[in-house]
Amino acid sequence: MNNKYFGTIVRNFQENKSISLKTKIITISMLWATILLSAFLVVSVWWLRLLLLAVAVGVTIHVLSYRTTKKN
Repeated sequence: MNNKYFGTIVRNFQENKSISLKTKIITISMLWATILLSAFLVVSVWWLRLLLLAVAVGVTIHVLSYRTTKKN
């Protein structure tokens, strides 16, 4: 992977099945920011809000289930 921004992230994931702490923090922060904005500013149906929040919880657990890449 020769991409300037994502090459190292993708390579580490493919080779080690691990994600750096910085990437985990950014991923989870962006996930929750977009889900919360969508749930409370766009969606007006209560059950759909709950579904969005449940998806966010599931994805958060999934991201955190991967090992954290150790610095070299």
